[in-house]
Amino acid sequence: MKDRMDMAGQLTLVLRDRSGAVVLERGQPNRIVAGGRRLVAEMFAGHTTGAPRTPVSTIAVGTGSTAPTDADTMLGAQRGDRIAITKVDYGTFTDPGSKVDRVRVQLSALLDFTVANDPATPLREAGLFNDANVLYSRVVFQPVTKTDTFQLTLIWEIVF
Repeated sequence: MKDRMDMAGQLTLVLRDRSGAVVLERGQPNRIVAGGRRLVAEMFAGHTTGAPRTPVSTIAVGTGSTAPTDADTMLGAQRGDRIAITKVDYGTFTDPGSKVDRVRVQLSALLDFTVANDPATPLREAGLFNDANVLYSRVVFQPVTKTDTFQLTLIWEIVF
């Protein structure tokens, strides 16, 4: 095979105070895990046996700090419920290195003031999941303390 589809992604965390001012904005490359690559392959091929394959629909956060691996199927220590993805944007661009036209999808979710708060234990990880609890991607980042004085927007960008 000559063509390659190297999926890659990055999570951007945007922490805002109650006035809407950005207190922290940070990006971190993610790892698309084996289950996520399999999910994309099975959706592409129209896999018809077993549970239906569904697209990613939620983002979870947690406190685990172990580096992501291909074998990951969940977060190290999930905090709270998964948050629905509320915004999806698509775009295209030409990769400057390979000159290949690429597709970018940007998924966003908001952890409002009342969600995932614990001033004693900062958030350190996030993951993208589908409705069947398949982990697509996981990232570990520098600690972010989430309390009821902050909203945290998670913007996950995946390039195909």
